[in-house]
Amino acid sequence: MGTRFRPKSILSVHEQAARMRAFPGFKTKVRGAVLTAAGDVQPTEVSEVYRVKIEYQVWEPPSVWVTSPQLTCRENAKKIPHMYGQRELCLYLPGSGEWSGDLSLGHTLIPWISEWLFFYEMWHATGEWLGGGVEPAVNEPIRNGVERNQYERADWRR
Repeated sequence: MGTRFRPKSILSVHEQAARMRAFPGFKTKVRGAVLTAAGDVQPTEVSEVYRVKIEYQVWEPPSVWVTSPQLTCRENAKKIPHMYGQRELCLYLPGSGEWSGDLSLGHTLIPWISEWLFFYEMWHATGEWLGGGVEPAVNEPIRNGVERNQYERADWRR
């Protein structure tokens, strides 16, 4: 009588959308194999309210953008830290096991987005990124921990 190992199941986009219902400020749409979710995140009571968009396809890493207000670079800084191509948020280290398709998008990404936005606001105030992590190279998406300099994000996601 041993404990049986049961592998975790990858959540479909429909299962992910159903779990996102726990977050009333987010609206979801499933088109084919792609889930899109959009909603507001406010890291603290005195923070801006940010509109974010999450796009997810099974077997692919989720993509996250802030759609408003526009994220801005600090004066005298060359770029916003922890972003892919200054468009998408870098929320975790790909290939590290922090994210996998058996996790709920809402219960993982929304807290990570809130935390990222908090550190973004702190960076604007202090000039230092206090969130730790590994900084991705400029315009270089990462997949499975490997930088892909020669590919655009669309190629990388195939």
